[in-house]
Amino acid sequence: MSAKKWRALIVDDDPDVQRLVASVLGKGGFDCVPTDSATQALEALEEQSFDLLLIDRKLPDTDGVHLLRQLRAQGISTAAIIITAHPSVPTAVGALQSLAFDYLQKPFDTEELLAKAQRALASDRVVDENLYLWETLAATYGWRHVLSRSPQAQRAYIMAAQAAPSRAPVVIEGETGVGKEYLAHAIHYMSDRADRPFVPLNCGGFPDELLENELFGHEKGAFTSANAAKAGLCEIADGGTLFLDEISQMSPTMQIKLLRFVEDRTFTRLGGTEPRQVEVRIIAATNQPLPEMLESGRFREDLYYRLNVIPLHLPALRARPEDIKPFVAHFLAQFDVEGRKQIAEPAWDALKAYTWPGNLRELRNVIQRAVVLAVADTLEEKHLLLGAKVRAAGSPSPSAVQPADSSALPSLEEVAKQHILTVLAACDGDKGAAAEILGISRSTLNRRLTEYGR
Repeated sequence: MSAKKWRALIVDDDPDVQRLVASVLGKGGFDCVPTDSATQALEALEEQSFDLLLIDRKLPDTDGVHLLRQLRAQGISTAAIIITAHPSVPTAVGALQSLAFDYLQKPFDTEELLAKAQRALASDRVVDENLYLWETLAATYGWRHVLSRSPQAQRAYIMAAQAAPSRAPVVIEGETGVGKEYLAHAIHYMSDRADRPFVPLNCGGFPDELLENELFGHEKGAFTSANAAKAGLCEIADGGTLFLDEISQMSPTMQIKLLRFVEDRTFTRLGGTEPRQVEVRIIAATNQPLPEMLESGRFREDLYYRLNVIPLHLPALRARPEDIKPFVAHFLAQFDVEGRKQIAEPAWDALKAYTWPGNLRELRNVIQRAVVLAVADTLEEKHLLLGAKVRAAGSPSPSAVQPADSSALPSLEEVAKQHILTVLAACDGDKGAAAEILGISRSTLNRRLTEYGR
């Protein structure tokens, strides 16, 4: 038995269940705190932290799943086990799998209880060992909402927390949608620059001339339309953080100009002659592996080594399926403000089986779309629309579309028609639900459908 005592919070109004759970877990190295209601549980959580939560689904003052959703929305990510008499009910199982570590069916076996408690504890232990990091992230950027259970992602977060107080440049590498800008924001807000500007710039969004102007600004008369002087983002970020997203798309010419700035934080506005100096922290991000670009000559070696002082890698979501559950809980809490939506078991299976090419950004969009489209409180697999680009109802697949000139583009009325039919199809023909989503009256929807011959 470990020398450390783990703390478990028992939330159940049955004294016999409290005694049984406390007795079993006590032999497994837990100190248990029994509570009779959600109200008592919230009070206990304000006074101390716990390593495990055991919550009965039927509480005298609320539903246990609702309590757990409330805790997740507050940023409490402690592993939880729901005790339920009806685990086969979709509204129970869906919520449990998106919010809790596991569930126990009454009457439960004591060995099963201890085994599940120990597995839940093991799943959170790596987080507990980095408690300082998580407390820092929670206090400065609300990261407790989205704790990663992936060892790879945790290494990046640990290095980010350690590097945040310094001036050292950072390069964040990872696929599109893994949260690179989110991590850059967190580094900024964990540093002593938190009250200074965080200035982002997508380096792939501009040709060289405009990118140089965005970075360094210009003097009046520098070019035809330069009617007044303009400060660049480097000046705006003075004292704060300059975030250069998609730096791998920067041209060789601009890489040279950026190198000069990175070396001594000095630059000259377009059309100007006076050197200017600023004090900024540079964080760069890329969805392309820069070492491979070095070998092919597409990225300057000297610029790479000046920027890549603190290298961070965020793995793709498909490489950390253990993170789907906490992020789903976070996005549900974000978009379902009333806390009523729950995920059906088949939908949850689909979420776990999907490969997530768009990573966390795609997951966020999927959950937001499902919350909007689901009329009932249960999110079904059909509401997720996984794996396919959302097209208007009745429109041809992308492979069937041939290149066309502007005369072949659809009219505004046709776009409106396709959108209405898409929403109606997503609502399974429920006109009332479709009208609510579209923001029009049911009579207007009926009139439109009549015009469409539907």
